[in-house]
Amino acid sequence: MPRAWMSTPAMLVAGLLAASIALRAENTAPARQPQPAAPAYAGPDDVHVRAGLTCVACHGAPQPGSTAEAPVFAPIARAAIAPLCARCHADAAYMRQFAPQVRVDQFAQYQTSVHGQQMARGEDRVATCSDCHQAHVILQVRDARSPVAPSNVAKTCARCHADADRMSPFGRSHEVFDDWSGSVHAAALLERGDTSAPTCNTCHGSHGATPPGVDAVANVCAQCHVREAELFRDSPKRPLFEMMGQADCLVCHSNHEILRPDDSWIGFESPAVCATCHDESGGGADVIRLFSEGLRGLRRDTDAADALVTGAEEAGVLVEDGHLALAAAREAHVRLRVLVHAFAAPPFVEALTEGREAVARADAAGNAGLAELDFRRTGLAVATLFILGFLVTLFLKIRRLPPIEG
Repeated sequence: MPRAWMSTPAMLVAGLLAASIALRAENTAPARQPQPAAPAYAGPDDVHVRAGLTCVACHGAPQPGSTAEAPVFAPIARAAIAPLCARCHADAAYMRQFAPQVRVDQFAQYQTSVHGQQMARGEDRVATCSDCHQAHVILQVRDARSPVAPSNVAKTCARCHADADRMSPFGRSHEVFDDWSGSVHAAALLERGDTSAPTCNTCHGSHGATPPGVDAVANVCAQCHVREAELFRDSPKRPLFEMMGQADCLVCHSNHEILRPDDSWIGFESPAVCATCHDESGGGADVIRLFSEGLRGLRRDTDAADALVTGAEEAGVLVEDGHLALAAAREAHVRLRVLVHAFAAPPFVEALTEGREAVARADAAGNAGLAELDFRRTGLAVATLFILGFLVTLFLKIRRLPPIEG
């Protein structure tokens, strides 16, 4: 290929790639109808510009009739993009020159995904590399501007999955993004900046994106919710859910619009989740009642103890033991919510007992603080009366003194 196309400034200005990941400079694409190509320069942060790659790495040599000032490149068919990217990104020896830590099995994973399988059947409306990573302005994943950075992944997926017209032919819901946006996971990621919070690719995968089936949901959730998953696996509910073909965690928590747990979820009346399957006369009613009364009672008693300790502290009494006990009570409450997933009374009762004992210690600390406050007030009153008596006595003594003669 002419070296002028590799060195001219105009070529560098047009040096963004038409696929999501670049190919070696010697690779060429099949000849197609000419198409003007003058994408905006990505700047030094573009991963392929930093690697020294230019337009010809993906598009091949410019089309006949092109000039250095107005190069024209062949377009790349959507079905050809992923294999094109793979010619570099599936080559471990080549990738080691630039990013040894980057995996080289992304294309193999893509072929197993819903997107890759549809593309292989000739459906080119599904996602390919450039849809997620962009075609020309390709940034590292850790760059907050990247469309595949954790805080941007859901919006990137939503470009297709929130489009009703695009999703309708595939029988997919377009409300997934809206559901996730109202979830506890979205709040953690977008409002609190917790990049470890689940987003689309956490559960579905990225290159091998596939909706988890009934038999895989619990394993997906268990990536983060380890304790809950272990309890559920050993619980009497698991064989029942398997027999009914239920998707474990989704039965109670749903999938995308996952809300922060609340004590009101346990019970026999709406909005209790238990009420969707159970009533007070059925099996398991005693355990449900224990869970409901235990959770709400411990929260109520903890709040009352907190008010007591806080009142003593605001009055100027040191109640550090009370705060430590309150922390233990709150931790016990969290453990109770986790232990619900065992669907058994003994471990719940044990944690509930510890929580009540912690509340009792907090109450004792608060009452001791208030008793100390009463003692201080009594002592202050006595001291004040003593001082006043002394002053009155001194005043009367002074009045009895003879006048000073001039």
